[in-house]
Amino acid sequence: MKSIKDRILIVENNPEISDFLANQALASTDYQVFQVADASSAINKAVQINPDLIISNLNLPGLSGKDLLIALSSHGITPPTIMLATAGHEEDIIQAFRLGAADYITWPIRDTEVVLVVERLLKQVRDRREHINLENRLKITNQQLQQRVKELTAIFSIGKAVTSITNHKLLFDKILLISAQVSQSDLGWFLMKQEEKGKNFLLVSQYNLPEVFMSKMHQVWDDGISQLVAISGETLNISGEPIKRFKVKVFGESIIIVPVKIQRQVMGLLVLMRKQPEPFSQSEQRLLEAVTDYASISFVNARLFRSYEAREQALSRLVHHSQINEQIINEIFLKTKNNLDNILSTGQESWKKLQLSLESNDREPSKKHLESFDVFMHEIQNLASLLHSDPVSMKANQNQRFDLVSMVNDIYERIQPIVQYHQLSIRKEIVINSLNIAADPNHIYESLNGILTNAIQFCDGNGEIFIKINQNTASKSFLSISNTGKIPDHIKKQFLSAQNHYEKHEKIRFGGIGISLNLIQKIISHYGGRIWVEDHPEYGATFHLALPITE
Repeated sequence: MKSIKDRILIVENNPEISDFLANQALASTDYQVFQVADASSAINKAVQINPDLIISNLNLPGLSGKDLLIALSSHGITPPTIMLATAGHEEDIIQAFRLGAADYITWPIRDTEVVLVVERLLKQVRDRREHINLENRLKITNQQLQQRVKELTAIFSIGKAVTSITNHKLLFDKILLISAQVSQSDLGWFLMKQEEKGKNFLLVSQYNLPEVFMSKMHQVWDDGISQLVAISGETLNISGEPIKRFKVKVFGESIIIVPVKIQRQVMGLLVLMRKQPEPFSQSEQRLLEAVTDYASISFVNARLFRSYEAREQALSRLVHHSQINEQIINEIFLKTKNNLDNILSTGQESWKKLQLSLESNDREPSKKHLESFDVFMHEIQNLASLLHSDPVSMKANQNQRFDLVSMVNDIYERIQPIVQYHQLSIRKEIVINSLNIAADPNHIYESLNGILTNAIQFCDGNGEIFIKINQNTASKSFLSISNTGKIPDHIKKQFLSAQNHYEKHEKIRFGGIGISLNLIQKIISHYGGRIWVEDHPEYGATFHLALPITE
């Protein structure tokens, strides 16, 4: 038995035909049959009952059957219509088909023929109705699947964010944006506990909040309702009249607040709102609770990541620091070897000449060769004094602090004898008592020693070396080392290049052992400083160093 009977509307002005159709042909069928005598009544009845099938006489009084088709169509009522006609009206029947009639029967007719036509058309109606129902169910199922895909995509996106974003601010913004999109929220915000033992929550992220609330970022936030969730630890989902008791009513009429827990402690709150009183569904609530679970995991992961990152950075700095030590040691050893080879070669030649002079009893040449040998001995002593500390003993500690002024004063005193021996002069101008630098003192010492060694080697005869220190800014110290003797333009362009052509320039004198200018540049850059060279109006060349100052 059908729960809903098919409705058939008979439009017939002849009582005999109408009675035959309703009470004889269709009497044994399980249909609801309605009868009217004219087109106007048929229109009113059709609007009222929305029939599944219409049987209408083609030639009704007043409005014809064809007019009835047009009138029903204008009302959006288009059930299958069977036209009843007598023989000889084939042209009218064809017009009726053009206007939407489904079939026709000619009078007189047997009741079985009526039932067959009616059953065939109603089966089409039922099939069409079932098709529409299936389409609707499929549409609903598709919408549910789309929502599920949307939720899974959101969870995937948040999971991806958790694994790829370690910056808390970016993470808050990402989670809030995705949550607002999947829940179709109009606005929202993210709150984080001010401190582990505190009760206040800070506004750390927002989505579509009015501009006036931008000044509240990273400040204590009290919306009159979030604190309840912080106390209970349970999700709050309300809309309509209950929300009017709280301050957040100015934002909308539906709200959901989901706690973010770490070890059962509420550390954050995800708040989303809709302007209309449309409650958040249970599915949306479950999704947002899953989001906050991801958020809690991300907070823990971020803490661990920062800890590992800090450790990795410390190890990286240590490795880099050790590499600089190794480069310094290698350069000093190599240059020491080369200089020793040169000095020994020169010394051996001077000794041979001196021996020959002594054997010939020629005093003047002997005196000359003795002076040459004296130079050899001085360079040996000079080299020994410059190697006063064993570079292998340098410790890999990149967190040392030192006073740049004291270091420059020490170097100044140490090179005084070397400068005087070569008949050069040196002076300094230091207008500050101390400058604390955050760097390894061994590295900066070797860098300054390298520049001063270079200045001695290339300074003009009877020239001067000038050292100056000042503090032009609160965060930078400036040190300059000048020497008389102009740097050729092509050498200046190649200064501090990888090839270090400047150091290959022919030296005027031996000034000691210093690391390369290229390595000096790497060291100064490593500690956040800068080095450059330029012509000086009084001196030929000036090296400038800028180093960051620490407290």
